[in-house]
Amino acid sequence: MRINRIARPFTLAASLAGAWIATSVLAQTPGGPPQPAPGQAAAAAPGGAAAPAPEEPPTEAELAIDEAAKKVAAIKAVSADLVQDVRMLGQNFQIKGRYIKAPSARVYLRLDVVGLPGAAGTTLQVCDGDILWDYQKVLESQSYRKLSVKPILQRLDAPEIDATLREQILNSLGFAGPEALLTGIRKAVKFDRKEEGEFEGKAVWVLHGSWRDRSGLVAPNQGAVPGVGMLPPYIPSRATLQIDKENGWPYRLNLSGQPVSMLIDTRQVGLDGKKIGSKSSIERPQASELALSYSNVQFEPTLSDADFAFQAPPNADVEDNTELILKSLDQAIEFQALQKRTEAANAAGSVLQQPIEVPAAPPAAEIPK
Repeated sequence: MRINRIARPFTLAASLAGAWIATSVLAQTPGGPPQPAPGQAAAAAPGGAAAPAPEEPPTEAELAIDEAAKKVAAIKAVSADLVQDVRMLGQNFQIKGRYIKAPSARVYLRLDVVGLPGAAGTTLQVCDGDILWDYQKVLESQSYRKLSVKPILQRLDAPEIDATLREQILNSLGFAGPEALLTGIRKAVKFDRKEEGEFEGKAVWVLHGSWRDRSGLVAPNQGAVPGVGMLPPYIPSRATLQIDKENGWPYRLNLSGQPVSMLIDTRQVGLDGKKIGSKSSIERPQASELALSYSNVQFEPTLSDADFAFQAPPNADVEDNTELILKSLDQAIEFQALQKRTEAANAAGSVLQQPIEVPAAPPAAEIPK
């Protein structure tokens, strides 16, 4: 089953900055069976096809991220300001926001685009434990969506829903925060270097890496980027993540492109075979820089119901996707139950179909001549 992505942290940032910063959950659409989570072994294909090659063991840096994601997910209540600075393809802008989490499925996330001419926008997700609102504003266009979360959470508690699928669905609905950022960047980037550091007076691990798989990277108005070799400078190719040693909080994530070491002559060639224009007209591609940082992080802050209050205007056209989500969840529960019954039957069959070992007959006695 795939669930429609209603909202996710940093959606607006990802759409504006390019697909390269999309580091958290998978986009989901209804209508199909559950997809295996990254890293989850697929079942052997009919006919005895070989299973996928085992994954490499995690590095020390990746183990630190795994541990940090668990710690951040376990935080009951937190509030923080966030800023994403983007320099890409000749554009420089910021995405400023506020993130709040509290028990009983209460969340608040607001992101505002600042400094991007002709593309002002706001995205707001807020849930009071009963209704999850998703508000989007791009220029003068506004949209309102809502979900009744209690029946959805009840479906997710069904024993047929395994932990991996439940996590994917919660992420897709927008209930995940910085822990989704950690797990997403962990899947997308191969972190191979870990060192100690300090961020605003806090002891942190500084982790470095590069893209694990380029297959999802696409250049603007072009096809997929080359699988090997140096990436264009406008595509972020290096990642640096700073996480708190004690509580795992991701204070800062940097994605940066690799600056060109030499000037590539991009001038057109005239009919005489010579370059058109002077060398000073050659443009040096700008290396992209994307930096997401948290500040004013407060654990167990004092919060009230007013922090999670939201109501659409009376004349607003509100889209309610609750029934669609519930229908998809019912299909998932049915699919998971069938899958478990099939696996149990296959396991029982494999025992019955094992060859029965018959002891060899003793050697026949020699007949005297």
